[in-house]
Amino acid sequence: MKKISTRILALLLAALMIFAMLTACTKEEEEKGEEGNGEVTGTEENPGLPEKDLGGYNFTFITNEGSSYNTGYLMYEGEEGEVLDSAIGRRNKLLEEKYNVVVNQLRVSDITTEVRAQVMGGATEFDVILASCGKLANMAQENLLYNLLDIETFNWDASYWDSNSKDQLKIGSKLYFANCALNIHSIGFSVFFNKKLVEDFQLDNPYELIENNEWTLDNWAKMVTAVSVDVNQDGQMTELDQYGNYIEHHNMRMFFYASGLRATTNDETGYPQVTLMSDGDKTVNLFEKLKSVFTNTASSYCIVCQNPSFPESFSHKYAYARYLFTQDLCLFLYMDVNSLSAFAEMESEFGVLPFPKYDQNQTVHKTIYPYNNNLLAIPSSAENIEQTAFLLEDMNYFSSFTVVPAWFDTLLTRRYVRDDESEETLHLLRNNCVYDIGLYYDFGGLRSQLLDVDPATSNISRNFARVEKAINAQIKKIYKDFDEFK
Repeated sequence: MKKISTRILALLLAALMIFAMLTACTKEEEEKGEEGNGEVTGTEENPGLPEKDLGGYNFTFITNEGSSYNTGYLMYEGEEGEVLDSAIGRRNKLLEEKYNVVVNQLRVSDITTEVRAQVMGGATEFDVILASCGKLANMAQENLLYNLLDIETFNWDASYWDSNSKDQLKIGSKLYFANCALNIHSIGFSVFFNKKLVEDFQLDNPYELIENNEWTLDNWAKMVTAVSVDVNQDGQMTELDQYGNYIEHHNMRMFFYASGLRATTNDETGYPQVTLMSDGDKTVNLFEKLKSVFTNTASSYCIVCQNPSFPESFSHKYAYARYLFTQDLCLFLYMDVNSLSAFAEMESEFGVLPFPKYDQNQTVHKTIYPYNNNLLAIPSSAENIEQTAFLLEDMNYFSSFTVVPAWFDTLLTRRYVRDDESEETLHLLRNNCVYDIGLYYDFGGLRSQLLDVDPATSNISRNFARVEKAINAQIKKIYKDFDEFK
């Protein structure tokens, strides 16, 4: 009898455990969101917007054509079963069934001209704009964009809106473009490194440098200048030889923001203040250190300066540079994180790093959001802003548990990166992305004449003195214009 009771008790305990597991799984599925009759039961961030029948309305995004403006995360266009495409299809289906709409994409060759023409004409064929930061800044100055802060439907505290972009891209009381879960390419620049070359040259392990708070500008410079080999022994250093890094002029800007510096910072009223040279000697020292490394032609190969000829099989010299990196000819390569897929077939092992800190006193690693990457905006001529707002809010929310996990958790951190440390880097950069309106509006040539110039001829102090008045004059004018915009 005692044995039977014990057995019954064991069975009861097992049943309770199974019930608990099933309950937990059900709860987890509810939190992730369920498909079914267009309904979603979700997390506490669910905006809880009611279903509406919009009669098959075409909810349309206008985007730029071309690979430089990657908006493949809008529409389902791939094979059945592909991770990202399936997630995109699921997200769009949730929105379309809940509101009886059709998600559309309008691709144009010149998005600024098209938006200007339609907005100035008083009616638009599109509801939402996805365009590069620089193009959106130009549109904002022409009063072509809607002030996103006037939209009460948007829950800026939700994680599917990038709070960094919201806080740092304001001018006064207005915000004309921002980042969000819908725009999955939300990570800035990073450093790719070749593990084979680290071993071949017996260099410090970059991951250990990060762990010990020693991944700094000085240690990076030592590693770069240690790699220089005339591979074919012809007495000349060409793209077919071995280098410490491949560089472009705008790489200076990446190191600048990674060092915790900013070109502009908004004051408490939202007025942009120029902070480029407000840190004493730090900016000058940074640019001088970078200049000494970048102009060392034995260890640094400038992709844009030396302009190598490349085989017709490559679409441009940047694709060729990525290929040369996979052939173990370069230690460090500075790229947008979205380039990770280009190294999927690389034979040697590679890793992903944040840009180095200025020194050990810096608390966190930072990255700047790329000037040419997309952000989101709404045309100022939007006829039904409330409808656009709740469709965007829900689409962002749906993206947060469908498309974003497929892209970030599955593709980037599982399929493309090859070690846990690289995965940690992606999370680090995702949470510490910097936005600077001075960079995107290019006040007085702040970006084009100061941060993105040839390091061989640049002098940051002299260049700043030359354009400082123009920078402040343009800030004043733009701020005044925005203040007058309705």
